[in-house]
Amino acid sequence: MTGATMGGHGGRARHLCALILLVGLSHVGAAAHAADWTDKIKFSGHVQSDIRFMIEDYRGAVPGDGYKFEMNRNDVELKLKIIPNRSVQAVVSGRLRFYGFNEAAQLTELVGRDKIDPHDLQLNEAYLAVRGKIWDLKVGRMVQTWGTADMFNPTSNLSSYDFSDPLDYMAKVPNQMVEFDLYPTDWLTIKAVWVPLFKPSLLPPSTYLGFAVETSRDGCFLNAPTPPLSRNDIDTLETVFNQYDPCSLNFLTPDMAVVIPEFSIANSQAAIKTQFRFALGDVGDLDFSFSYYYGRFSFPIAYTAAADLMDSATLGPGNLDVMYNVELMYPRMHVAGFDFSFSAASDKVPGLFGELAVTFPEEVIFGLAVLRNDVILDNLQMSSVNVPTTPFVKATVGLDYTFTKWLYVNVQYVRGFMDEFNDAYGIHNYVVPALEMKFLDNVLQFRIAAAWNVDDLSAAMFPQMTWVAAPSVELILGVWVYLGDTKPRDSKSYGGRYKFGQKAAGRSVVYLKGKVSW
Repeated sequence: MTGATMGGHGGRARHLCALILLVGLSHVGAAAHAADWTDKIKFSGHVQSDIRFMIEDYRGAVPGDGYKFEMNRNDVELKLKIIPNRSVQAVVSGRLRFYGFNEAAQLTELVGRDKIDPHDLQLNEAYLAVRGKIWDLKVGRMVQTWGTADMFNPTSNLSSYDFSDPLDYMAKVPNQMVEFDLYPTDWLTIKAVWVPLFKPSLLPPSTYLGFAVETSRDGCFLNAPTPPLSRNDIDTLETVFNQYDPCSLNFLTPDMAVVIPEFSIANSQAAIKTQFRFALGDVGDLDFSFSYYYGRFSFPIAYTAAADLMDSATLGPGNLDVMYNVELMYPRMHVAGFDFSFSAASDKVPGLFGELAVTFPEEVIFGLAVLRNDVILDNLQMSSVNVPTTPFVKATVGLDYTFTKWLYVNVQYVRGFMDEFNDAYGIHNYVVPALEMKFLDNVLQFRIAAAWNVDDLSAAMFPQMTWVAAPSVELILGVWVYLGDTKPRDSKSYGGRYKFGQKAAGRSVVYLKGKVSW
């Protein structure tokens, strides 16, 4: 029972850390009110419950893996701002998350809370801000979001995305950084940010399906992921695997390694932005900025792969164990950006906004080898340029308009999704519309949004209804649906996958949320 006891102590230690943070933030907030420091301390937060159920049965790792609960989660998020004077501010925010699923599979795991009641604690923000007459300085753990578009910001690269929850697609990964803002005039802001260490984006749980071998429910081989190689090379690979009975291939758990950049000054990220603001009288207000970023793309790019065909130690003669290994990396890049937003003085003219980012990427050459019992087979070492050094453009342009107090419309054209680089998959084009309707003095709200891939006609749709049951209390019911074929439209092209149809995109779900904010 030693291992179980240690696990129990570890769980209690993490519980204690979480308790200290949450009670500490709550106590400081209460003390502030008791001492009448309301002008110096601001305490806010929310409690949220999130339940999701899969409404399809074919987008999992194997057919038939669906019609079950995907999530049963509860969050407690607290934020504290301390403002001792006009020149200094400290911000701390954290989140305690309980996942709601029992993960205990062994008797020894039933004595520790970690498996029966899994949870984690995240520190979202912890930074100090100092203000001068014409400058601001921030140091600590924070998130940066640049750009003027709604969610799709190609000029925003300092903070990686947090796609661990596909429904929370605006979340970012916190990181330690230094920010300096200069305000030489009322119409000009110069912002410079340095991020010492690179942090990659958090990916959704379904990501591995983009690199995994697909099998039937009885374990027989169906499809292998298409590598970024030429058609001739893919034909050769198909010939190798087609000579075997699909049920004689036993695919072992793949190794999907990621090459993380070293923690050195050379791998730091840096960015600078100059922002201009002009009031154009009776015409409206115009904001625009120029920016530059140096760092890395935060989503992994295919780098190498190997398939090793080994005589099976478990299935007997005539059968093969196949180990399929993949290695991914984060290429360097320079990004020159421009964004703008225009708000018309007349309420009859829609608001306009847009961003354009020109990326200068590092070259990535993909290599693949096929082995037989750890020996590379003749003529089965292949390579191809996955990311050329050619500069490419990602952009967003859109408009929004409030027709009445109950109807709001936002439409965007997006070139290049957040996770798209100019690799063999390519840069795709999207139309992203959103319609919001509010009734009964905003008590009942409806939102219908979608993302439609113009190139392959796949889409993601997410209608949602919100009922404000009481002030600061929301009940949310919605559906998140992926539309598109799970099979590639071109099995011999790395870019032949349907953006929202492929299984790596995630599962279609219906969700119910309850949220209380203060």
